[in-house]
Amino acid sequence: MSQFFGSHENRLDVKGRVSVPASFRAALRGEAETVSLILRPSHIPGCIEAWPRTAYARWQAALDALEDFDPKREALATLLYSEAFPVDTDAQGRIVIPAELAEHAGLKEGVSFFGRGDHFHIWEPSAGAAFKKASRAMAPSFLIGRPVQ
Repeated sequence: MSQFFGSHENRLDVKGRVSVPASFRAALRGEAETVSLILRPSHIPGCIEAWPRTAYARWQAALDALEDFDPKREALATLLYSEAFPVDTDAQGRIVIPAELAEHAGLKEGVSFFGRGDHFHIWEPSAGAAFKKASRAMAPSFLIGRPVQ
């Protein structure tokens, strides 16, 4: 499974293309020339999630565990598929961020990429920096009283 680490910043061009960070492409690619991703609006406001297709398949497994016609299944399927955009990198390692997602994230020129282990986030740089700062401020409260391993 691909693992994404670190934070990176790139520029969005006038056609809505941005280069996926080289380390992220390397984690995804293996032997392949291009990389396939699923982009979707995150439950975190202003954020786009980018999932390798194999990692996104785990959501299908969660869906399959629910009964047909269960309202939870219908809601989850709607979120997972109707708002998702499959994209492939071009020969230069760029993806096109659909206008709907660019608007959701407020992307104009700069784009920040944050590794999240099995997927990564795409942010407008100042919004991403604010989210990272808030996350850093909350993290110690999660760790207090827990043994360090």
